[in-house]
Amino acid sequence: MERLGSDAEWSLPASAYRDPVRFEAERKQIFETNWLLFSWSERMAKPGDFVAGTLAGHNIFAIRGDDGQVRAFHNVCRHRAAELVKGETGSCGKVIVCPYHSWSYKRDGRLNKAVNFGNDTQFDPDAWGLYALDCEEWRGLVFVRVRRGGPSLVEWLGPVVDLAAPFPLEKQHYFTKKERVVDVDWKTYGENYLECYHCRAMHPGLCSTLDIDRYAIDVHHEHKFFHLHAPGRSADDTQGFYLYRFPFLMLNLYDWGSSIATVEPLGPGRLKHINWYFFEDISPEKAEANQKSADWSAQIITEDLEVITTVQKNLNAGIYTQGALSKEQEYSVIAFDRMCEEALHDPQPAHRIAAE
Repeated sequence: MERLGSDAEWSLPASAYRDPVRFEAERKQIFETNWLLFSWSERMAKPGDFVAGTLAGHNIFAIRGDDGQVRAFHNVCRHRAAELVKGETGSCGKVIVCPYHSWSYKRDGRLNKAVNFGNDTQFDPDAWGLYALDCEEWRGLVFVRVRRGGPSLVEWLGPVVDLAAPFPLEKQHYFTKKERVVDVDWKTYGENYLECYHCRAMHPGLCSTLDIDRYAIDVHHEHKFFHLHAPGRSADDTQGFYLYRFPFLMLNLYDWGSSIATVEPLGPGRLKHINWYFFEDISPEKAEANQKSADWSAQIITEDLEVITTVQKNLNAGIYTQGALSKEQEYSVIAFDRMCEEALHDPQPAHRIAAE
């Protein structure tokens, strides 16, 4: 291996972005242990409203209870492991009924009834309740943590709470989304997001509105958090403010609204990129202007994905083994990679499965 000077540092090896054994370790030790963005609150406005999906490889759903609280559960019946709710969104009755053998559960996850077991077998409603996950709301967004226990959501967000405070997230409403499945590892995407070394070459639209010469990335290693910011070139240009909480929460906050993003890792070298756009005014009169802003934001992501898909292809091919990272231009990538390595080497508590 060639020797690097003091102003450079080695990247992760190419195998780290394609190894299925490593990916499974990341799933258990990174994805399952952190709060992950799952939905937004307006999708579950009334008791019984639910959102279902995949999180860290688990089939789950979140549902608003009769008490107004949103709870999350594995989408699996305690009887014979059938899927309980179907579709991405919906609303159940007073109880959640398994379509396989009609076991039913209350909206808080407790067992309601196990049918046709006779009088000799009694099931404790709490002990036989649904497998629960940690679930909390923050400013209209719903987060879930697979491995239960640990810091609260606000504690986990850390500096994000204060930095995002000036932006009126609670007043904003869902307008549209853009989701894409691409052959890119979640780390490849995270590294790209966390540097602007590539901005002049790849993002003419971004550079025309933001003062790239003053683009800065503040690394808060202790909070596993990055603050990316640059002023607009003029008062009339888009003002951008970007918050990235490891492993892959992205709050892109603008003067026109919010682009809330995350990724769903689907395997080594593959992910779903999820982007939701929110605006204060989503009336028909504002639809064209809102769509224009959303398209502007989505175009930047398209430009990134077009290049890093080829990066991932080369990482998979085997000729490229490791690269050099600039401590001046890619210090935040170095910090991100270090967070990945530390998370894999830190001992994690045993997974506690509990019913509520």
